[in-house]
Amino acid sequence: MVGNHNGKGIPSRRALHFPEKGGRKYGTKIWDSNFRWNLDDLMEFVFPNEYSPVCHKIAVDYLEFLVDRGEVSLQDKREFCDQHGHSLNTLLKNIIPKLYRFGLIHRTRELPKNGAWNIKSKRKSYEHESLQFSSFLRKIADEWEALATTGRIRRKHAEQKDKEDMREIEKQERLEWERYQREMGLA
Repeated sequence: MVGNHNGKGIPSRRALHFPEKGGRKYGTKIWDSNFRWNLDDLMEFVFPNEYSPVCHKIAVDYLEFLVDRGEVSLQDKREFCDQHGHSLNTLLKNIIPKLYRFGLIHRTRELPKNGAWNIKSKRKSYEHESLQFSSFLRKIADEWEALATTGRIRRKHAEQKDKEDMREIEKQERLEWERYQREMGLA
């Protein structure tokens, strides 16, 4: 079993944050398909500025750095933190693991050159941008759209069938009434 099951919900390191549907804070830019988001807007879902402004700032700066560089080593991360005044520990322990878990970055580890590698060996790690995050969200959105659309079509067909069944019942009742009237000589 993964995670803490003490009834307090999903740990923030594993959760995305979605703003309320009205989007008062974000205005129309969330819903307007012509408005292009920047990294700051995207990181509101991963590290919401309202709840973790320090992590939000570090994540935005780091992803801009990563996208510009293409690949980042530990030395690059040290230089980045020195240059921007960010904590290397926060970057390594909080930011990078969450970005990796959500598929925004991909991590590559280099095996040591000598053959004496074991589990405690230090391996160089490199990160670069990944499209796994967008693939997952696109798949989730596509599947939900298919399920919702199928449900709507089924309900529409069921309503149509109910109307047809009702018309058939009314037709049968009318025919029986006409036959009764003929038999009684009322027609």
